[in-house]
Order: sequence, then structure tokens, then C-alpha cells
Amino acid sequence: MRLNDLRQRGSKTLGNLQSADKSESGKTVATAVLLLILAMPSLWLIFSTPPLWRDSDAYVQTVFPLNAGTILKHAPLYCLLSRVPLWLGYLTSGGGPAVGLGHFIKHTQLTDSGVFTLVFAQHAALWWAALFFINGITTNLSSRLLLAIFFASHPVFYAFAHSIGSETLSMIIMVFLAATGSRIVSRYPNIVLRDWFLFGALLCAAILTRHINSLLAALLPITIFLIALVRWLYKSLTHRRAASAAGFTFGKFVRVWCASVVTGLSALILATSFTHFLCWRAHIHWRPSLGFTFVWRLDFLNRMPLGARDQLLAATAAKCRLPETRQLLVKLEEWLSQNRPWNPAAFAKESRASFFAVSAKVQSEKFDRSLNEIAYALLFPPNSALRSAALQDFQYATRLSERDVVQYLFTTTDHFFKHRDSLPQLARLKTFREPRAQLLSAANQFYFQWWNLISFRLWSIIWLLLVLLALFINTELRTNDGGLTLYAIVLFTFGVIMVLLTCFFAAIQPRFTLPMIELLVLSMMILLGVIFRECKIFWRSTASEQISSTPPPLERISVKLVTPTE
Repeated sequence: MRLNDLRQRGSKTLGNLQSADKSESGKTVATAVLLLILAMPSLWLIFSTPPLWRDSDAYVQTVFPLNAGTILKHAPLYCLLSRVPLWLGYLTSGGGPAVGLGHFIKHTQLTDSGVFTLVFAQHAALWWAALFFINGITTNLSSRLLLAIFFASHPVFYAFAHSIGSETLSMIIMVFLAATGSRIVSRYPNIVLRDWFLFGALLCAAILTRHINSLLAALLPITIFLIALVRWLYKSLTHRRAASAAGFTFGKFVRVWCASVVTGLSALILATSFTHFLCWRAHIHWRPSLGFTFVWRLDFLNRMPLGARDQLLAATAAKCRLPETRQLLVKLEEWLSQNRPWNPAAFAKESRASFFAVSAKVQSEKFDRSLNEIAYALLFPPNSALRSAALQDFQYATRLSERDVVQYLFTTTDHFFKHRDSLPQLARLKTFREPRAQLLSAANQFYFQWWNLISFRLWSIIWLLLVLLALFINTELRTNDGGLTLYAIVLFTFGVIMVLLTCFFAAIQPRFTLPMIELLVLSMMILLGVIFRECKIFWRSTASEQISSTPPPLERISVKLVTPTE
């Protein structure tokens, strides 16, 4: 008997190991297939299109040493992290003597191998982020394959991954952030500690890539509040007598909501502290960079009647305390009265040189403080002309398609050919050694025009239909995916708000619409994941009901025959 028991146990163990091996091998194959789908657009871009550059800003972020431009005006994370692959590529290229990373950051040398290493690292990070996101919102392979194909079909993700600029890192981090947020929401209220730490770290990194990402600190607090509110209303309508259970649920909600608030505030504090630390290392004083960005929004003054504009500038000067700020406003009025086309970069350069004739470091600080004072005076509260300009720009942003945003990256790459002297290191790179016409023709490839007929507005209508379908299915089947649906709604709303606020701070550019388009696509993928999962649950329950209602086979029914004699 013992020998038979041992044999049975051994066969069971062997069977379990074989099934585990099959499941692990199946997961490996599935992951490889998903990665292949996600990587196909990247591989095609690498072999067909040279790396793209976001005009002079990308040059500053990758070449300039740590200073006010790379720490304050451009969020510092991309300016630091991009130097690592550039340095590794420089070492392998043999284009100069081997130097340490610290020396390379101060004296960056661009090489083809360094730029290729950076671009490939960005593409690989995008694959990882997309795989992490898709695996978190779906449970079966067929759904994951469909969502991977849907993600890979959007050229805006891959075009930015193929370009140099801080928006690329922000886009990749936001995919990770959205995936982590969906995991937290799906586990509500039993959320593990590592999810909070991961979300906080990703949020801190997102803030250090673009300042507008600071708004995402409110993403989870608002989502969790709405989920708790909807569940409380549902329980109040259906279970009015369950007071103790409601109290217990309320206590859990308060703890989870407080954890979300602490996570968001901690990320903001850590990002600000890191920026202060970099300023200390670079021997510069920290100050906000809103004013310098707002120079690009001062174009709204050109649209105002002369009398109204003079009154607005006079009222703005009355709010300002610094004498340099009032002088700068006079200079601004002179510039506008000459009916010159608004050139924010030229105005900033000319004003800095003419009004702040001191050392370069003090000059930059005084100029930034004056610009900040002007921005605060005009933004709080914004007048009707500024509101009208911002709303017009936002309406323009909603009419853009993905192709328009991708075309903008080619336009900013073409910026070099008109500014060779100010971007000297770019001349040695492959992108700019090739004929200019070849670069412009690459923008017309079919993949970039894939979704050309669908603007953001039409995508929003499709998104709304998916929301209604997810809510209907969730209501009919009474599943637990209502929280993810709310999360998708809040995620999309945050993308819209981020672009709308950007229109108040600067004149619209196609690249500013990236958060709105990205969060829209991610929100749609979450909704599709919810719909796929709920349909799968419905089909399984229907199949089980059919099996249970089917009568057993005739041969398995035992019938007792009764003879007449009985």
C-alpha cells in the first residue's frame, strides 16, 4: 500500500510540474508574441526613419550642462537620464577620449551611436510600459493581443519614442503611471503597500519631466473619492439597514483616501526637493519658470484693441512691485505698438540684454523674477482676452489628429536647417547629413497617416460610447469593474484639463496635446479591457447554466423495473 501511495503521489507531483512547465512556457510565448507586436512599429521606424529632434529644446536638454535652463525651464529628469545612453554610445563610437559620466554631462558630445542608443532605449521602455499596462487591465491572451494591436496602431507613441525631447520620457512614464493606478483601483480597498510606493515614484518622475504633470497628484484621490461615493449611494439605495457595514466601509475609505493624498503630496515634495538639490549643486537660486513660459502666451495682447491693451498693461504694472518689472512692461508696450509680429524668443533675448546689464547669473535671476510677476498679475485672475485666446487654442487642439502631432515632430527636426549656427553638434549626426527632402518625405509614410481621418473630437465620441457600453454591461452583470470605468473617465478628464491649462500658460503647439491624446487612448484601452472581461464572465456563466440545465445521459439513469407479481 505504501508503495502504491508513493507512486500515486509521485505521478501527481510529476503532473503538477508538467502543467506548471506548460503554463510557464505558455506565458513566455504569450509575452514574446505581445512584445513582437509592440516592437514592430519601433523596428520599422529605426530602419526607415532617422531620429527626430524637438527643435532647439532637445539640443539644450541633451547638450547643455546643469544650469537654469536644464533644471528650471526644462524639467531636469530627461536632461540627466538622456546623458547615460548618449555617454554609452559615445564610449563605443571611439569619437573621443574615454571620459566619466560626470565629465560627459558637463561636456556632452553627440554621436550617431549615442543618439541611436538613446532612441533604442526609449523604444524599449515604451514596449515595457505598454506590456505592463496591457497585462494589468486584461486577463486572457486574446484580449491582450487585441489591445497590443490597438496600441501599436497609434503612431503618436512611436513617433515620440523615436524623437529626442523630454515629452518622450513623460509619455512613457505616464503609461506606467496609468497602469499602476489601474492596479490600485482594481484592488480597492485592499491595496498593498508596494503599489503606493510605485505610484508615488512614478508620479515624482513624471513631475520631473514636465511641470504640468503635477496635476496628476490629484488623480487617485479624486478617483477613490468617486468610487467610494458611488458605492455608498448604491448601498444606501439597496441596503438601507446595513449601518455597521457602511461604517466599516467608510473607515476603510478614509484610510485609503488619506494614503492616496499622502502619496501625491510626497511625490510633489520629493520632486521639488530634488530640483532644489540640483540647483544647489549647480550654484543657482531656485525660482519658478512660469514667467518664461508665459512669454509665449503674451501673443493674446496683439488681439486686443489698443485702448484695452494699454489699460490692461497699466493695471498689470500697478500690481507689480519690482521696478524692473514695470520697465519690462514698458518695453513690452513699445514692442507691441510697433506692430511687430510677436516673437517671444527674440523679445526675451532683447529685453534681458537691455534691462539687466549685470552678470549673466544675476541677470537671469532678475529677468525670471520680473517675468514671473507679470505672469502672476495677468493669470490671477485671467482677463477676458486671455480666456478667449486660451479657449480658441483649446478648440484648435481638439481638432488635431495624431498625424498633425507626428508631422510637428518632423517640422521641429527641420528646424536645424534654418539654425545651423546655434546647433553646431547636430551637423555631424545622420539625421542632418542626409538630404533635407528625404527627411520631409519620411513624414508622409503610410503608418503616420493611419488614423488621419479621426480627430480628437471623433475619438472622444468613440470613447463616450465605450463608457456607456461598459456602464451598461457592469450594471446588467453586476461585476466589480465599475471602479475601473470611473478611473478611465477621470484619466481622460485629467488629460483634457492638462491641455486646457497649458493653453493659459503658452500658445498652443501640437506637442502640447500629447497628454490629452495619450490619456484618451489609455482610457479607451481600460474600457475595452473592462468590456472584454465582463463579456468573458457573461459567456462563462451562460455556458455553466446550459451545462447544469442539460439532463444527464440516458445510460446513466438507473430505473427500477416493477413486475406485475410485485
